[in-house]
Amino acid sequence: MLGRIPTNLINYLALQSAQITDHGLYHGRMGIILALYCYGLCHNDHAICEFVWDILQCTAENYNDGDISLENGLAGIGLGYTLLYKAGMFQDNLNELLFDIDKKIMSIDPRRVDNYSFEKGALGILFYIEQRQSLEQPCESIDEKFVQELKDNVRKNTCYGIKHQQLKNSIRKPDWDVSEYRDKNVGIDNGSAFYVINESYDKIFSNK
Repeated sequence: MLGRIPTNLINYLALQSAQITDHGLYHGRMGIILALYCYGLCHNDHAICEFVWDILQCTAENYNDGDISLENGLAGIGLGYTLLYKAGMFQDNLNELLFDIDKKIMSIDPRRVDNYSFEKGALGILFYIEQRQSLEQPCESIDEKFVQELKDNVRKNTCYGIKHQQLKNSIRKPDWDVSEYRDKNVGIDNGSAFYVINESYDKIFSNK
């Protein structure tokens, strides 16, 4: 065991990442990949880093394009790629890699978005965009007019304005112990991958 994370849990999540049909960030493959990659970096586990890199290749064109949210949809996929880029998994041009995802996100009218939550609405989409804009790569695949209209919508229709949240603060700890992971949810939100990403996320991204 490294820290509080059982090695068997890492192996279990690696297997689940290859089999799970949900490819989203909070409850599916993208979140598990992110959790395992961060774990691999923290513990110098090159094998797990290489394994999830291979799994990521199977995820690139398999996602729910009917949902643009951070929790289950395109913004979450985009954020996952962005964080993996920040963590050093790859050096691809994100404008090219995420072009189709960004295009589908921008197909909505930002002035008509009426869900303002972080997980399912406008604040989560804005968080993804802000993470892209924080990189040294210019964010060219997301139109600035779209971003501004979405921000204006949030400011106009909410009493709290644009709050600066973090992914880690939006995911829930399961009500069961890390040792009880079998036959439970596997995602980073209320699932076994929560324990993995909770241990390693700040170590990887605190200065990024």
